[in-house]
Amino acid sequence: MTSNLLLLILCYITMISFLFFLPRYTKKILTTAGKLHLSFNKKTDVKYYGVLIFAFLLVFLMYFQKTTLYAVIINACAVLGFFIVCKESSLKKHYGVYENMIIVNSTFVEYSDIITFPILDLPKDEQQNYPKNCLTIATKSKGKVDLIFSTDEECQQAIQKLQELQIIKL
Repeated sequence: MTSNLLLLILCYITMISFLFFLPRYTKKILTTAGKLHLSFNKKTDVKYYGVLIFAFLLVFLMYFQKTTLYAVIINACAVLGFFIVCKESSLKKHYGVYENMIIVNSTFVEYSDIITFPILDLPKDEQQNYPKNCLTIATKSKGKVDLIFSTDEECQQAIQKLQELQIIKL
């Protein structure tokens, strides 16, 4: 068996394992999340499917190259891109404010992990200097996390819902 074939098989096994692993990962997160209080845009982009197909195709095309560091790096990038898109699309249907956490753009933050909302703690005139579709959260385990919403309205709805749940205390 050639090194190219081994690399091809390894990449495809890794990519396919993501397809089996990520639904379990999503289910675990949703179990922890609790009841849904506010849902956001759930539209899946066609570009996700394009990236998945392109990643598989890229790994296949690298099979015909000599096994070099270049080929290994390209394959690693394809696998990484495949993972990112799979993770993003598996959580995309579940964006929202939940009982125990908020999920936006494959980023989730548990309320018990939140220290503060740095930008919301600023005076109103200074808050104007920051994007209105971004909610910055300081956490214990992840440091500073930026939740970037599709629209300004979604961000305001999330802030309002977090205030109702008494997660944000202004």
